[in-house]
Amino acid sequence: MIDLEFWQTLLREMHIAYALLDGELRIIAHDALFAAWMAVERASLLGQHIFDVLPEFYGQDIRADCTGSVSPPTVRVENVNRLSPSGETRYFNLILLPCSQGLGAAFLVLIADVTEQGRYMQQLMQSRNELRLLRQEMSRLNEQLDFLLRHYVAPDVAEALVKGTLRPELGGELREVSILFADARDFTATVETIPAERVMTILNDYLSVIVDAIDHYGGTINQFQGDNVMAIFNAHNDQPDHAMRAVRAGVRIQQQLFSYQTQRPESERWFHFGVGIDTGLAIVGNSGARWRYTYTAIGNTTNLAARITAAVPAYEVWISQNTLDQLDGTFDVTPLSPTYFKGKDKPVAIFRVDVPLPACG
Repeated sequence: MIDLEFWQTLLREMHIAYALLDGELRIIAHDALFAAWMAVERASLLGQHIFDVLPEFYGQDIRADCTGSVSPPTVRVENVNRLSPSGETRYFNLILLPCSQGLGAAFLVLIADVTEQGRYMQQLMQSRNELRLLRQEMSRLNEQLDFLLRHYVAPDVAEALVKGTLRPELGGELREVSILFADARDFTATVETIPAERVMTILNDYLSVIVDAIDHYGGTINQFQGDNVMAIFNAHNDQPDHAMRAVRAGVRIQQQLFSYQTQRPESERWFHFGVGIDTGLAIVGNSGARWRYTYTAIGNTTNLAARITAAVPAYEVWISQNTLDQLDGTFDVTPLSPTYFKGKDKPVAIFRVDVPLPACG
């Protein structure tokens, strides 16, 4: 027989409570700690079924048959919680051992107090849940930031900022670029005949056609100024053929706008755009104040492109001599009369690019 007193002392020193069960799973003996941990009012649980005291064992594979070479399974239930009389939640690991020979019982139940471990696991799970929620919120905010960034900044500029190839700080570098402007003709006079609530929607439709054409050839949308669009080619990413790209974009703008116009009722063909392009050196980078940046190109090239655009009739593309010098002969151009522009001492050579327009259906 096992020395029961020694065995009980050993369990008590290990801070483990116990109970002995008969073959019908009724308690035939237990220590005081077992009753205290199970939060019962009386010290004795004798005669009670173990499922009434520890329902966590219900449904487990509990067998007392020790015959044969295979021992019955040991049943383990972890992190069982109980509310103590003081209102504190405690955590226990339960072990049920069949056929405890020498103890005069069919089963032995051991209970180990793992409250500290249980609280740690609870805190860990809570931290994991909070971290998961934080990751979800960060993901949502990143998606929102990405949406805002790519809709308020040119997509290629946004990507360069995210990758770090373009720094979010004031200043720029001297680069050779091609600047394209697309500007609506007689915009002010036209919108006076249109209900105010429709002007923004209609104008946005036209601007979307222009932006798609610019994006098709890798241009960077610099800004919208009412009915005016400015784009930079060879901005922060190297485009050796930037003049060709700009002219191709200009031609595509007029062709796409013409096709778009033919799809609308004649009474709604309100906006017509002219396109002007110049090529040369400009300071490209972030301009503005310390709390508000605009990615742009500053210099005579930008100014001349804007001046040319102001003079271009609807559905035409005009370019400067600087732009023409970098073309490869793909485009048919017509020299126009040299034109005086504000800020220029001499007349500027201007050329009209032949824009093949699709036939009207």
